[in-house]
Amino acid sequence: MKQMVLFMLDKDNLYLLQFYRYTQDYRQMMDNMLYIVPYTAEHGRFILSCQMNHKLMDKDAQFDGDAMNLVQDHLAFTGLVNDKPIFAAGMKMIWGQVAEGWVIATQDVWDHPIAVAKAIKKDFAKVARKYNIKRVQTAVRTDFDKGIRFAEWLGLENEGLMKHYGFDGSDQYRYARIF
Repeated sequence: MKQMVLFMLDKDNLYLLQFYRYTQDYRQMMDNMLYIVPYTAEHGRFILSCQMNHKLMDKDAQFDGDAMNLVQDHLAFTGLVNDKPIFAAGMKMIWGQVAEGWVIATQDVWDHPIAVAKAIKKDFAKVARKYNIKRVQTAVRTDFDKGIRFAEWLGLENEGLMKHYGFDGSDQYRYARIF
């Protein structure tokens, strides 16, 4: 039936139909694009209020931490889709040239895994070098396999086990990268 209708359309109307389909695809694509913006405490509060990105992170979702504490000029950013924060990542200076790397995310991050991973990887080394950070470290739960693979993909090395390190008493690995 559709083919028959297309044959009945004249050439101008066929172009209009193709243009309409193209613009609808374009609008849908633009609606689902990942935009990177500077991190704000409001982004952090929203992300922490949502279901986290893995069942092992349910304890993290219950943590009543201070999302404002993660705000540090030029060292943190948020990924937005349809004006909604789906993840935030950054570094928090600890002392000297040492920073703690962090990532928080909603369940929606799994709808855009490649774009999110590329965005974090792209800015990770660039920010460290730009701000003369010599060491970036982070903690990853021992039972969070995707987190371990992600840290290693970013070039961090496992430096050892930290027993009962998590606020919930979980064991975590210390991962770090030297620049």
